[in-house]
Amino acid sequence: MKNKLTISALLIILLIIPFTFSDREDTIAPVSLSDSTIGFYQSSTCNISLVEFYLQNRNTNIYFNSNDYADIKCFGKITGVDKLSDSYMVSVGTNTSINLLLQSSLWFLIFLFIPKIKSENKFSIKFSLLIPILLITQYIGENKFYSKTNILHSNDISIKNYYLIALLIFYILFCVILFDIFKGRYLNLINYLPYVFLFIGTYSGMNLNIYLIIGSFFGIQSLVIDKKFKIVDFIYFIFSVFWLINMYSNEYFFDGDKLRGFSNSSYNITSQIFWIFIFYFFIRGFLFLIKESKIHFDIEKFIENSLISSSFILFFGILGSKSSIMNFFNFYIFGQNKRGMKEFTSIAGNTWRGFSSSAESIGEFYGFTILIFVFCLIYKKIDLLSPYSLLLLPTLYGLYRSNNFAAISSLSIILIILIFVNRNIYKKYRLYILSGLLGISFISIVSYLYLQDYQYLSTELVYEATLHQDFYSDSNSYKSFLEVEQKMKERDLNSLLYDSENFQNASTSYILMIKIFTQNFNIPLVPNLVAIISIISMLINRTEMWGIFIAKYSPNLLETMFGSGPMQLNSYLYKHNVRLDVPEYKLQALFLPHSSILDIVIFFGVVGLVLFLGSIFYLIIKNYKFGLFNILSIFLLINLLKSDSILYINSLLLFLFCFSGLHYYEIFNKDE
Repeated sequence: MKNKLTISALLIILLIIPFTFSDREDTIAPVSLSDSTIGFYQSSTCNISLVEFYLQNRNTNIYFNSNDYADIKCFGKITGVDKLSDSYMVSVGTNTSINLLLQSSLWFLIFLFIPKIKSENKFSIKFSLLIPILLITQYIGENKFYSKTNILHSNDISIKNYYLIALLIFYILFCVILFDIFKGRYLNLINYLPYVFLFIGTYSGMNLNIYLIIGSFFGIQSLVIDKKFKIVDFIYFIFSVFWLINMYSNEYFFDGDKLRGFSNSSYNITSQIFWIFIFYFFIRGFLFLIKESKIHFDIEKFIENSLISSSFILFFGILGSKSSIMNFFNFYIFGQNKRGMKEFTSIAGNTWRGFSSSAESIGEFYGFTILIFVFCLIYKKIDLLSPYSLLLLPTLYGLYRSNNFAAISSLSIILIILIFVNRNIYKKYRLYILSGLLGISFISIVSYLYLQDYQYLSTELVYEATLHQDFYSDSNSYKSFLEVEQKMKERDLNSLLYDSENFQNASTSYILMIKIFTQNFNIPLVPNLVAIISIISMLINRTEMWGIFIAKYSPNLLETMFGSGPMQLNSYLYKHNVRLDVPEYKLQALFLPHSSILDIVIFFGVVGLVLFLGSIFYLIIKNYKFGLFNILSIFLLINLLKSDSILYINSLLLFLFCFSGLHYYEIFNKDE
C-alpha cells in the first residue's frame, strides 16, 4: 500500500509540475483572453505556464493544441493563441524529446501497479540492446515526420550528431528499466491487457507506441530463449524479401493522423526495414507472453479489468468533451493517437468516439467486454452481485454512443444463442433451432434481394468504383459523370476501358473486377463473385468505401500476392489518383478501406489473407466446442469485415489474444 501511495504521488508530480513552471522573476502575468488580448499572448510566448493561463481563462471557449516543435524551454508554456470562429486555439509547448522522457516515466510508473508473480528469470539484457539500434533507424527512415515534429531532430549519421547519440543512450536506459520492471511482472500482463484501450501509449510528436517497444523486447527475448525458428518465421522472411524487392521509394509523406504510432509514414528502404523488423518482434513478443503466462490467466481478473477500463474510457471521454484542459491532458497522459472529441454530441447525430480515435474500434471493445462478462456469468458462474458488475452499465452506454451497428447486432445474435444453449433448449432441439435459423436467414436474404432488386444490388459496387475512377477527364466533372453513368446504364463496362486514357487511369483492381464481372463463363444458379461482394457491401453499408478502395488500390503482381509490407499504407493512399466527390478540404482526408480484411490484403496480399483466414478457421473448427474463445473470435471476425480495427495497436492485441486463446484452448478453458 505504501509503495502504491508513493507511485501515485510521483505520478501527480510528473503530471502537474511540468505544466506549472514559469518565470516568476519577470513581470509578465496572464490576462483574460479576448480578441483584444490575442496580441499579448502572441508577443509573450514561452513566459506563461499552461496552469497559469487556464486559471485565468477557465471560463473562456478554448481549445488547447500541443506544439511538439517547441523549444525545450517552452515546455508546458503557452506558445501562441489564434482565433478560430467563436473559439480560441491555444498552443502549448510540448517538446518531442521531453515528451519521450516524461511520458515514458509516467507509463513506467503505471506498470508498477501490476502485481508481481514469482518466476525464473529467463531474460538477458544484452540482446535487448538491439532495440535502441532498431529504433534509431526509424528516425533516419522517417525523417520527414520527425523533421516536422522535433526541433532537435537531425538524421545525420555522424559522431557529431549529439541528438542521435543522446537518443541512443536514452533507449539503452529505457531497455534496462523495461527489463527491471517486467522480469517479475510479465506473467501477469495478460490479465491487464484491457488497459491498452485506456493507456494507448502513443508518444506525442512521435510515430511510435510504447507497446511496440515492449513487444519487441519480448520478441527478441523469445528468439534467445527458444533458439529456433518456426515455419511462420520462414514464411514472414519470404514475404519480407518480396516487400523489399518490390518496393520503390517515393516522396509522399503520410502523417498517420489517427493511426499515428502504428503506421509507416514513409516509403523508403530504411523505414521499410524498420517496420518489417519491429512488426515481427512485436507480434512474436506478444505471442511469447501469452504462451508463457497462459497458466496464470485469471478470467475473473480479466473481466474486472475489462469493465474498469471500459468505464474509465467512457468517463474520461465525457470529461474531455466537457473540459478543454482535460481533453489536452487525456491526449498527453494516455498517449492518444488522436485527440478525443471536444463535444459530447455525436458526429452528424451518428457516432461518438469519445476518448478513442475510432468509434468502431472502441465499440468492438465495449461489445467484447459485454460478451465475455455474459458468457462467464452463464458458464463460469461469476458473481452477478460483485461491485464490478455495476460497471456493465457505463460499458453498455459506451457501446450505445459508439453506434457500432456491426458490434451491436453481432453481439445481440451471439447472446441470444448463448441463452438458448444454456437452457438446454438447444441441446434438445438443436436440429430444429439450426434449421429454423438457417431458414429465417435464407428467407430474409431472399426477401431483401427481391425487394431491393437483385440487379441493383449486384452492380452497385461496380457503379461506385467506376464513379471514383478518373474516367473521361474533363474540366466539367458533371459531364464526365454523365458519360460514366450512361455506360453503366448500357452495361457496357468493357468499352469504358477501350479508351486508352481510361485504361491508363483505371486501377489494376478495377480492371480485374470488370473482367470477373463481365466474363462469359457462368455457372447456373451461382452468383458472380463481384455480385456477391456487392450485395455484402450493401448489406453492411460499405459500398461507397469499398468502391473507393477498388478505385485507389492499383497493385502490381507481387503486391497483389504479398502486399506492400506491415503498416505500409503509403502506396495504397498515393500511388493511384481517383475522383472524389467531396468538399476540397476533405480531399486530403484519410480514406481507409473500412475493412480489416482489405487492410490485410494491402499489407500481406492475397497469400497473406488466405494464410490468416485459413489459420483462424482451422483453430475454430479444431476447437468446435461452444467455448469462450470460439465465441470471442467469431465476434471479432464478424467485425473485421466492416472495420479497420487491426490498424490500431490495442485492437490488434485483442485479436491476437483471442486467437491465441483458440490455440491454447484446453488451458484457457480449463474450468469449463
